[in-house]
Amino acid sequence: MSTYTNFKIETDADGIALVTWDMPEKSMNVFTAEVMEELNAIVDATVADAAVKGVVFTSGKSTFSGGADLSMIKSMFSFYHEEKTKNPDEAAQKLFDLVGKMNGLFRKIETNGKPWVSAINGTCMGGAFELSLACHGRVASSAKSVKIALPEVKVGIFPGAGGTQRVSRLTDAQSALQMMTTGQSLTAQRAKAMNLVHQVVEPDQLISAAKQMIKDGLK
Repeated sequence: MSTYTNFKIETDADGIALVTWDMPEKSMNVFTAEVMEELNAIVDATVADAAVKGVVFTSGKSTFSGGADLSMIKSMFSFYHEEKTKNPDEAAQKLFDLVGKMNGLFRKIETNGKPWVSAINGTCMGGAFELSLACHGRVASSAKSVKIALPEVKVGIFPGAGGTQRVSRLTDAQSALQMMTTGQSLTAQRAKAMNLVHQVVEPDQLISAAKQMIKDGLK
């Protein structure tokens, strides 16, 4: 497979590709345009490689990810205003297409035909949790540092990459609504109780448990 700036990929003897998100010179992984382009290429590459039976997605940092880079979100509105001065009739459609890229990418993961398991090893917020929800399995570390949330409401926006739909389908309506309207953080144990993650394991068992889930057919 190709070499990526923000990801490392290792495929084991069982055909399970470990995709490790580790952005250089960043203390925390965040979604940027480059990250999404590389992740899209990784989906294509793992689908095309017959030797890959499934994918475990994790972070190489002490936290999983804080979600989208707010500067990227801000740039979307700058893009809209620039396009509006050029062609007002097409500006809104272009913004809609741009905003929908993350949603489309996560749907691509969900429907790619090979199992993906998210191995959550720390803070997993916003778009990072939406990515995890698009995976077919989720394993979280039992470490106290694990915090899972959709905190967008705290900055005046709402989850826009499938979180509102997937959380509501996995847990009860009251818990889903509370999570999305308060931006509250969940422990790994609480997330499991809400059916948002499948397993909670010791930190040193995280990757092996995620790989085992694929070997077991995500049962």
